[in-house]
Amino acid sequence: MPETVLYLSRSEIDALQLDPVIARHRVTAAFKAHATDRSASRPKLSLDIGPGHAFQSLCAASAEIGMAATKWLGMARSPDGGGANIDALMALNDFASGRLLAILDGNGLTGLRTAAMSAAAAASLARPDSAVIGFVGCGLQARAHLHAMKALLPGLSRVLAFGKGRASTERFATYARGNGFAVETIADASDVVRASDILVTSVPMRSGFRPFLDAAWLPEGSFVSAVDIARSWIPESLDKLDLLATDDHRQQAEHPPIFGTLGALGSFHADLSELSAASGPLRSRPDQRAMFIFRGFALADLAVAAYAFQAAVAQQKGMILPR
Repeated sequence: MPETVLYLSRSEIDALQLDPVIARHRVTAAFKAHATDRSASRPKLSLDIGPGHAFQSLCAASAEIGMAATKWLGMARSPDGGGANIDALMALNDFASGRLLAILDGNGLTGLRTAAMSAAAAASLARPDSAVIGFVGCGLQARAHLHAMKALLPGLSRVLAFGKGRASTERFATYARGNGFAVETIADASDVVRASDILVTSVPMRSGFRPFLDAAWLPEGSFVSAVDIARSWIPESLDKLDLLATDDHRQQAEHPPIFGTLGALGSFHADLSELSAASGPLRSRPDQRAMFIFRGFALADLAVAAYAFQAAVAQQKGMILPR
């Protein structure tokens, strides 16, 4: 038979109805293996052109998963001067033979993978009785995180939403109500921060952007997933947090620090491998305030892409292309 490759479009991946619980378990297992060097991954390579304009490559391999993956993405400001447009594609290879197995749209998978990483961190750092989830930024990441956090913390019932774009905020609010949440759209971001047990910030980079959130506003016992690499947070205020975690110590150390010395080896209390392997510090008091700041790590992309590929094969989804 001639060699072929499976192609999965965004709509075909959506049709798989991938389970956020399984995605979280897959990501947790991958990082737990990484803690004992049973996988290989390089820090993200980024060609930074300007604010909100970059091209990035991420690569990882795992004998346990039996696959390797690379993600390529481009990010540029939208023509109207708003947030960044992000477009991603993933390639998945067999670990043993090196054969290309699949090409997958990376946009929806990035949302699923990022939310799975946040939920994996929240499993160690969030209060189990959390009831209110807030969003500063109401795009793709907000939807993905809503499902991932609800699956982890079933007591979540109330959504607070703040976004710069009125239309996108209202769309997200309608979506959350349709999924059974009581929803409030909030005019002041500080009010969302002050009232949230779980907070997700996913604010895109814009020209002239300045941080506008203060960690001092966070209530006791709250957990933050800073999907935006904490760009929306006033840097000096992060000193007020009790627990800081990142996706990977080495990757963070090879990038510019978040601020000052925050980013150098040893400046975070734990990374996701340590949390997944239960070797990092866990929440020891109910009043501790914790934040997960991450840049995106290729191992999580591999874990979620492998899950999507296996689901597609089982459901006979996707297009078979000749090589």
